[in-house]
Amino acid sequence: MTDAKVQRLISAFKLRLRINSPFFATLALFAGYRERPDISTAATDGKDIFFNPDFLLGLPAGQVDGLLLHEVLHAALLHTLRRGPREPRLWNIAADIVVNGLIVGEGVFEL
Repeated sequence: MTDAKVQRLISAFKLRLRINSPFFATLALFAGYRERPDISTAATDGKDIFFNPDFLLGLPAGQVDGLLLHEVLHAALLHTLRRGPREPRLWNIAADIVVNGLIVGEGVFEL
């Protein structure tokens, strides 16, 4: 049952994204979405979006959109590949500032 609910959440995210931001929706279509109960929220390896299904199910729709779009943008901007030898935590903070700025700039999504 949880799997079906999660799939509906992801499908709804993609539909809302198509309405609110066709460009970002195009990026989201190329990502794979994978359940990972062992992580606390969400992450990306630059290709797939990983998420904790229980965490995702506990969010309102606007925050689901913001969370998944956040990870999609990390992948689209190649943050994982471009990190190189930089300190991972500091790089992630800097990348989060960029990604969150793009999301907030849309004026539609919740973080």
